[in-house]
Amino acid sequence: MYQPDFNYSDRIVRLLARTQAAREIILNTHVPPAWERRLQIKNLFRLVYHATSLDENRLSIRQVTKLVNGQDIFGDETDKKQVLNFLELNEYLQSLENEEISEEMILTVHKIAMKGIVPEDEIGRYRTTVAEGFMEPERVRYCIRDLIEWIYSDEAAEILPALKAGIVHYELYRMHPFEKASGTIARSISGYILGKDFKEAKELFTIEEFFNQRKKDYFESLEGSNGKEPDINKWLEYYLYALALKISRVENAVLNISRDHGYIGKYIQIGLKDRQIKGIKFAREMGKITNKEYQKLCDLGVSTSKRDLRELVNKNIFVQVGKTGRGTYYKLRHDHLDELI
Repeated sequence: MYQPDFNYSDRIVRLLARTQAAREIILNTHVPPAWERRLQIKNLFRLVYHATSLDENRLSIRQVTKLVNGQDIFGDETDKKQVLNFLELNEYLQSLENEEISEEMILTVHKIAMKGIVPEDEIGRYRTTVAEGFMEPERVRYCIRDLIEWIYSDEAAEILPALKAGIVHYELYRMHPFEKASGTIARSISGYILGKDFKEAKELFTIEEFFNQRKKDYFESLEGSNGKEPDINKWLEYYLYALALKISRVENAVLNISRDHGYIGKYIQIGLKDRQIKGIKFAREMGKITNKEYQKLCDLGVSTSKRDLRELVNKNIFVQVGKTGRGTYYKLRHDHLDELI
């Protein structure tokens, strides 16, 4: 059976501790559902863009966002298929819930990723040609089976899922099991392991963003450089640093969003009306509030509603987005969601 050849360096231990601490805070901190959904949607756009960009997709994040939203775009058809396939792949893995990783799952993931991109006889089939620097093709099937057996072994059960995900990422990539999209498969199966442990928190961050912004470092960590073979310990330190950084940013965002306690008392002290506090609560839950929504919420006329909202802007509680017209809305000044993650 496969045995990972790594050591618990001080850096690995520290990064694992940081990751687990952030995980616990995220999973145990209340975030209003509307805010959580906003975080998930923003993360989905980033995930699809960065994951496909790592496989040399040339579409911009704006184009990818439109595709994810169901809009058609002008662009290379293969690039568009790659994005839509990845979106389907991500939905497939999320639908599996608690299923164990299997050889069939890995082959299915490849079929989805490569649908309509490579010939039918290459979809869901292991590599048969030699790939320089990677495992011999005849060993791939057996090594994948060994790796899966290890994932569910007693030994692996003693390893934190974040570390296990990093090991699986490394080994699947090093096997290079398919002619194309081996990187996508390695990242997807690794992400599936993380998702089972991080639960809903996994939908709030994307480690692929870190890798894509540092492509050279990412591929050298997996493939080696300057004639040197890759080192699993160095890879795990790199992987866990990326994970700790990303999840810590989400932790920071979640803590900022959830700061409900203490705010209401502060608002009462500065002389706000009950209806204004009601509007603030609405904005916190929904992410924003319009003049029309505030009128309906508090049963107010147009002039009174405008006056209340203007006062909240003047007291640096709300920020007005847009000057006038139907597109204008108000949000809390401390809402720095775009900068937080």
